[in-house]
This record gives sequence, C-alpha cells and structure tokens, in this order.
Amino acid sequence: MYVPHEFTHQGVHTPAAAPLTYPGEIKGKRWDKAALAAALKPVADFQRTYNAHIYIGEFSAIRWAPGDSAANYLRDVIEICEEHGWDWSYHAFREWNGWSVEHGSNREDTHPATQPTDRQRLLMEWFKKNQKPAWMAK
Repeated sequence: MYVPHEFTHQGVHTPAAAPLTYPGEIKGKRWDKAALAAALKPVADFQRTYNAHIYIGEFSAIRWAPGDSAANYLRDVIEICEEHGWDWSYHAFREWNGWSVEHGSNREDTHPATQPTDRQRLLMEWFKKNQKPAWMAK
C-alpha cells in the first residue's frame, strides 16, 4: 500500500521537486484518510463479497516527508486496516534507513534517533494492542 506513490516515495529514486505533505494536495487531488479509504474500497468490497481474510503485506512512507506527514499517513493506513479487521505489516524494519521508524526525519542523518520518533511511537502503540491467537493462549 503505497498510494499515493508520489508522497510515499518522494525523493527515493530521484530528488523530490517539492516536498509533498500528507494530508494535502498531490497531483491535483486531495489526499487524506477519506481518499485512502476510497483507494482501498475495492479491497473492502472483495472482503465482504468473498468473506476473505485481508492482509496488507506492506505499507510505509519515506521518513523525510515534511513535518509529521509520514506519521499521519501511517496512522491513517493503520486505522483503515484496523477498522476493517485487516492484518498488516509495516515496511520495513531495519532494512534501509529511508523506511526506518528508528531514524529521524533528517535525510542526511543516517544514525538512529536518540529518542523514539513519532512513527516509532505510533507503531509501538498499535503493537501493544496485539493479542495472541486463542490457540497460543495457555
């Protein structure tokens, strides 16, 4: 889940022309939680139609997105997943510092932050809500 790609991947492959914020206007369209939910509506429809279990295998936003944009995006994607009962995985833990929630928003600083970032705190709060499956409970 990398919609809108222009936001989530800004500056990854080529220098960003201008920083893009979320929520905000991207390529002439307003992107916010409602727009993300609309983009994921076909998934929700499939889930209802076929009684399918949904797993969002990865989603992320580049850590140097302006201000709290990356945290806002992650929060909205997670909330949409949780509202539908979907399982999800954040991309990616300690793979590359561009996606790292342990690194701050300064692209030039390739060292982990000394304090948890807003993105890291967000994920940790959601991880605390995880429950063991019934078959694992003793």
